[in-house]
Amino acid sequence: MKQNNQNILKEFLKRLIFTVILLSVVSTSLIYYVQKDKFYNNLAKEITKHVNKGLKKYNNHIKISQKNFVEHIKMIDFVLFELYDDKQNELYGFAQTTKDSETIKLIEKYHIGAKHHFPTNKETYYDFFEVPNKQYFLLVFYPIYKDNKLLGYIEGIKTVDNSIIKKFEKKIIYTISTMLLAILIFSLFVFPLIYLAYKKLNQNRIELISNNIMTINTLGNAIALRDSDTNEHNYRVSIYSIRLAQEINLEKNQMKKLIIGAFLHDIGKIGITDTILLKNGKLTNDEFEIMKQHVQKGVKLIENNKWLENGKDVILYHHEKYDGRGYPNKIAGDQIPKIARIFTIVDVFDALTSKRPYKEPFSYEKAINMLSESSGTHFDPLILKSFIKISKKLYNKTISKSHKQLKDELDGLITDCFLE
Repeated sequence: MKQNNQNILKEFLKRLIFTVILLSVVSTSLIYYVQKDKFYNNLAKEITKHVNKGLKKYNNHIKISQKNFVEHIKMIDFVLFELYDDKQNELYGFAQTTKDSETIKLIEKYHIGAKHHFPTNKETYYDFFEVPNKQYFLLVFYPIYKDNKLLGYIEGIKTVDNSIIKKFEKKIIYTISTMLLAILIFSLFVFPLIYLAYKKLNQNRIELISNNIMTINTLGNAIALRDSDTNEHNYRVSIYSIRLAQEINLEKNQMKKLIIGAFLHDIGKIGITDTILLKNGKLTNDEFEIMKQHVQKGVKLIENNKWLENGKDVILYHHEKYDGRGYPNKIAGDQIPKIARIFTIVDVFDALTSKRPYKEPFSYEKAINMLSESSGTHFDPLILKSFIKISKKLYNKTISKSHKQLKDELDGLITDCFLE
């Protein structure tokens, strides 16, 4: 239990740290881009406001020949300025002569490379950029309207003072730092509450899974005892199944289904009469047809139970044969679910090597020879090859174990699969 609590805490901390980091990154990015957009948009609006002051006196067209308008534009301290008519033809333009030639060249290079998207609405388009000598500039591009009539377009590039940029950056850093501190304090405050709730939820989950495992264990043992078998059969075939599944790297979710199916594979035998189920000697053809119905009866018994239904593939298909001569559906090869192909091998192996009322156990060697003879007909040859590879050591380790030892080993394997 202590180890389990440590695992819960470790898992919870991992999730909490990931959530805090993700929230911090998303919030930081959002604040930065929103504030940056707001900052440059306000700068652009301020520039357009000053330009528009020089346009108020013109009614229906832009008369760039009027000297006072040109002087007004130059007072705004544009580095580059261009004026277009409503047909997007350039009417006027100038470059500031007070800037050093190298900076002007860098700006012109940027300006030439930039795409001129003539605005299709009344909003101002802007673009902030930096040249290699650490100078910042803002390009504004917007249409001029008079009484909802398009007169033309203005495009200008203006220097943004470094002190303004630094002030903005300090404000952003302060805002982001405050936000990150708030997230950290909030996380530390709610951590104990969330952890307790998470721990309680996880304990409930473990208790539910444990109860479900106990249920399939009880059902499986009851079926085995009714079939003149011992509950050790269920333990062994489950252990064999898990070890073989591990050998072929079966996905964990399929492993869970395999375990449930291993316990419940013969649950349908509850619906078979004692005269057939407990008969000493070979069944007649009619009796065997009735016996074969136990797979459909088993599926019927577990339907509407979402957890037990995970064992359906093993219950329904563990008597199918690789060459298609099995029952109930006579499917073959990969049409048979992999977990059923796994279980078929270990179920037959344990039946051969176990003592039954009607037979003595076969030796390991004889059982393996019999399995090998049915490779590709009864059994999947690749999965059988993997089982034979581990079977000798697995058989010797398992066959001599007591009921308690088998149960303890299986409990450990199930815990690893279901509870971690």
